[in-house]
Amino acid sequence: MSSSHPFFWDSIQLGSKHAHHYFESNFSTFLLPEAIDSGHPPYFGMYVAALWLLFGKTLVVSHWSMLPFLLILVVQWFKLGRRLVGKSLLPYFMLYLMIDPVIASQASLVSPDLVLAACFLLLVNSVYEGAKNMHILSVIGLGMISTRGMMVAFLVFIWQYFFIRRRRESQARLAHLVDVLYPYLPGGMMASLYLVYHYWATAWIGYHANSEWAPSFAFADIQQVLKNGIVLIWRLLDFGRLFLVGGILFMIWILWNRNSLIKGLIDPQLKKVWALLVILLIGLGFSFLIYAGLQQHRYLIPVYLSLTLLFFLIIKELPSDRWTPKLKSLFVGGVAVGLLTGNLWIYPDRISQGWDSTLAHWPFFELRSQMLAYINTSEIPLEEIGTAFPEIGAVKFKNLSEDLSGFKAKDMQTDKFILYSNIMNDYSDTELWRLREEWEVLHEIRKRGVKMILYRRPE
Repeated sequence: MSSSHPFFWDSIQLGSKHAHHYFESNFSTFLLPEAIDSGHPPYFGMYVAALWLLFGKTLVVSHWSMLPFLLILVVQWFKLGRRLVGKSLLPYFMLYLMIDPVIASQASLVSPDLVLAACFLLLVNSVYEGAKNMHILSVIGLGMISTRGMMVAFLVFIWQYFFIRRRRESQARLAHLVDVLYPYLPGGMMASLYLVYHYWATAWIGYHANSEWAPSFAFADIQQVLKNGIVLIWRLLDFGRLFLVGGILFMIWILWNRNSLIKGLIDPQLKKVWALLVILLIGLGFSFLIYAGLQQHRYLIPVYLSLTLLFFLIIKELPSDRWTPKLKSLFVGGVAVGLLTGNLWIYPDRISQGWDSTLAHWPFFELRSQMLAYINTSEIPLEEIGTAFPEIGAVKFKNLSEDLSGFKAKDMQTDKFILYSNIMNDYSDTELWRLREEWEVLHEIRKRGVKMILYRRPE
């Protein structure tokens, strides 16, 4: 369904531009040029470029390159549900994966975070099963996809060390550490070697002072940290997850009133998943809080998956004398409807929104095609139209055409034309007011809450 969609949001950088570099240079260099190097290992771009060389540089090939990781994601979610949730709730468990707005949206993009999610679930299952080979492979995958993947692998290691593989009384602490650490060593060594080599070649890790994303890595002051904390809570409730978190809190309240929590009647597996969720939330939430601009929904995908798993494990603890299977099904179904509505949540123009984390962005592609057709018919050069992320830059990197023309970064003091869409978060309240009150609407199109408007400066 999404195989004709152009590259969108951060996938333009992490997927298309990276892949274009290796495709057009025939893999002549290992590291990316500094202008598009975002500090992550470059293997995702290499992977997409390799498939382009084999099957052609098309959007269809790009989207279908995600199929292996989609299959891993679904199979590993199924295995995790069969192990921990049980057969009776397993169909609902699978349904929640498919309707989760963040997972569904990322699954429709050419996204390295889909690879991260697949490797994360593979790692968790490997920890439970004691499958050494899959354990090693999943850690390597996390280390190769991004620096955040490296962090996720480290957080799962902490979880495994303290909550899954307890030290035997006869086992020395060092021997226990080595035993748990062993499957993480190959991936950890590969990731470390890449970071050392990257630093040796470029003298920076993560970002450099002249990079586009350097402001995002600026340390937040106290006021910004508090604001980021509020945003973190928002991200945990956003796009329908309010119903999931609300359901968890409601069930905890029921168990608390029955003293199940106090008496320690809770399933040990539930305690382990609680621990995983807390460790992931602390680890991923730390960078979320202390940096100025790292507050994307997709950064929390392992947390979202753990929250859903926790929800189903708590359902199993509900007292069977009152919570019959039918009542549990109705409860799970009601929360599912609430979660599904997250794909319809569209905020007012003045509120920034994570459009790559909800299927609400899908109408944008049709509107974008219509707007480009109108601009072409009107014979307005794209370079004369100012706009904002993600539409700045050559059409080539979004459509995979050879068209090097593209929109420029907006400058409302000098631009004659401005292209605005509510999927663009980089328009200030003042700029939005000026466009509405002072500029002339040249062409406007809307669909299911998404809009694109081409403005012309009044004569």
